[in-house]
Amino acid sequence: MKSKNLIDESIKLQLEAKALGLDWIDLDKIISKIREETNELDEAIESKDREHIIEEFGDLFFSLISLSRHLKIDMSDLNESANLKFKGRLNKINAEMKKRDIKYAKPDEMIEIWKSIKNKP
Repeated sequence: MKSKNLIDESIKLQLEAKALGLDWIDLDKIISKIREETNELDEAIESKDREHIIEEFGDLFFSLISLSRHLKIDMSDLNESANLKFKGRLNKINAEMKKRDIKYAKPDEMIEIWKSIKNKP
């Protein structure tokens, strides 16, 4: 899978940097970096400069990969788990909308439906 290879390449680059001493040691520093990159992405989005948005999104994604590496979490496994969780919630949303005879929910309706199903087993 292409995305897995790209994530592996990011990890390889990070490990090369680590061998030179360029790596985060403390998780709180990585999390601070993620917050910084999120803020920079917000600013890029506000600027509506697509190239800048892509650059900042990439920086954020790279930082998230770094966090996953430090936590020893495989990004592919993480993505699969997140997809399964969302799929379960999506099925609950579909069931709830069918019960309410709704084919498309307006934003306020969807927020209410989401909150009602989010914590259901």
